[in-house]
Amino acid sequence: MSDGENEEQQQLDDAEDDAADTASPLVDGRPSDDGAAAEDPKFAALLEKLHAEHNFDFREYKPGSLLRRIRRRMTQVHVERFESYMSYLDKHADEHIALLNAILINVTRFFRDPEAWDVLRDHVLPSMIDAAATSRSLRCWSAGCSSGEEAYTLAMLLTEYLRGRQDEYDIKIYATDIDDDALTTARSGLYRLEAVKDVPAALIDRYFTPDGQAYRVRRDIRKWCIFGHHDLTHDAPLSHVDLLVCRNVLIYFDNTLQDRVVPRFQYAIRPEGYLFLGRSESMLSRARRFVPVGFKWRIFQRVTGNEPDVVATSAPDRQARLLGPRPDPLQIASRLGGILENIGSGIVVIDPAETIVVWNPAAEHLFEVPADGALGRKFRDLDVSYRIDGLRARIEEVRTTQTHAQMQNVVFARRGGDTMHVGVRIAPLFDERRRPIGIMICANDMGTVSQLRDELDRLAEQSATANEELQSTNEELETTNEELQSTNEELETTNEELQSTNEELETTIEELQSTNAELTTLNVELERRTADLHRLEAFERSVLNAIGPALFVIDPSLVVTNWNAAAARLWGISAEGAVGREFSSLPSERLVRVAREPLQRVIATHGTERLTGVPRAQVDGGVTLDLIPVLSAAGELLGVLGAVREGAGEILGN
Repeated sequence: MSDGENEEQQQLDDAEDDAADTASPLVDGRPSDDGAAAEDPKFAALLEKLHAEHNFDFREYKPGSLLRRIRRRMTQVHVERFESYMSYLDKHADEHIALLNAILINVTRFFRDPEAWDVLRDHVLPSMIDAAATSRSLRCWSAGCSSGEEAYTLAMLLTEYLRGRQDEYDIKIYATDIDDDALTTARSGLYRLEAVKDVPAALIDRYFTPDGQAYRVRRDIRKWCIFGHHDLTHDAPLSHVDLLVCRNVLIYFDNTLQDRVVPRFQYAIRPEGYLFLGRSESMLSRARRFVPVGFKWRIFQRVTGNEPDVVATSAPDRQARLLGPRPDPLQIASRLGGILENIGSGIVVIDPAETIVVWNPAAEHLFEVPADGALGRKFRDLDVSYRIDGLRARIEEVRTTQTHAQMQNVVFARRGGDTMHVGVRIAPLFDERRRPIGIMICANDMGTVSQLRDELDRLAEQSATANEELQSTNEELETTNEELQSTNEELETTNEELQSTNEELETTIEELQSTNAELTTLNVELERRTADLHRLEAFERSVLNAIGPALFVIDPSLVVTNWNAAAARLWGISAEGAVGREFSSLPSERLVRVAREPLQRVIATHGTERLTGVPRAQVDGGVTLDLIPVLSAAGELLGVLGAVREGAGEILGN
């Protein structure tokens, strides 16, 4: 039976296994619970030994599941105490590899949780491809990739989405794990029929080639996937990643280790990149740089520094009451007037009603519209709003998302007919309390980049002075945010308790899947040995039937275990009617009457009995019957052999 076909049964079996572990676990051979075992100094010494001698650091893994797996391995090698197992590790050079395989449950498959991959395909990949329109580069990272199924699943989805255009992009999928055996399997790209059962038939035809009784991932898909050894808890993370897939790995870490790994993910993922976790991993409720895209399937997007504070936005009514009325955007423009007069970039500021409130001299020169003809008018009424292709759409995008947008190397037609190349940056404007007050459009002549750098340096100095004035207000806002955060953390505590329970259930399911695979192998071996036993039994019956004299075997409890064909003919009782029955219940009263007491004496004394005149079935006259004890090499009675003598000779001695 397969993992997928018996998933519900696996969950039931694993729940029973957890119940048994909880009811009577052992710590150094004595009953205890997982909490006490985790604090056992000998258990801690074992973890330190694994870290110091074999570079396996499990000290910050969740103790409950870690204890179960280590105990299971100790049971397999018939060791009960932790100190004895440490000695066992010293004596057996390969035992640490077997222990690592027991701890790391490599349960994964293609398109695991299909609905989650549908969300990734429909909502994440389009955004990733759009963001890579300029760089033509896509970098993905499958952390904890096991045997590579999820990395190849991602490669197939990208190929499907980019159908015919994949050669236009530089695609790299980095897949890492600490299990070198699993990485070897992943690099080969060779999977059994059972492993690809969840892959749609159309994708198997396009991306796999048959290889004996297995399927191999096509070379043009494998070339994107780079597999390597990497420890999430210690090694430096990758960087500039568009999508990081790390499913059902963090659930094995305790909260301290999770809190240390999540910032590494934040570093690895580019701004507005994506993180794809397992369905039971919800620790990102504590992270302020990720927002959910598909929360049910734990798909998150990393936000930029300009995103609203998660805690602050969780109670907008209370925040508005604390912060008071918003300042007039015209007052802000007046304060920055001196700066805007001297900057070489064309600066246009529009308020929330799309009215132009700032139009500096550089904008007059660049757009060929005087300030008097622009200030106070709607931006959409000026011809510059449509002379720069796509400008109005980008402004609306910034207004909706409150994030920055850029237009690089835009060809801009001037009124005289000549063209110039400009770069346009569109940014939302906020007051000192992070409330939107307008949109700024900054246009630069790309031919004068060096001059702009000097102007921006001067602008930075002037902005620093303004920032100092705003610092005190920001500190007041931080105090308010801390108060809100305290309230929010009380709610998070309850939620984290539920998350911890859910993570334990997910761990239990994966342990069951591993155990079920072992049971499948044992079942196959048992079936083979049963078939061998049946063949031996048939051979034994054939040998007994081939012997001329009548033979039968009685076990120590007087139950018939063998009855050959000659015996059936002699006493008129078939083998089916005799085997398995007690001797005294055989349908031959004369035979039973003559032989029952001698049989009991042979069983009691282990001596040989010879009976003469034993009656036959429906035939006058009798035969001579020898009753011989069958003994083991140690002298233990295994049964009694009844053999009929023929003629003057003997079949089995005196």
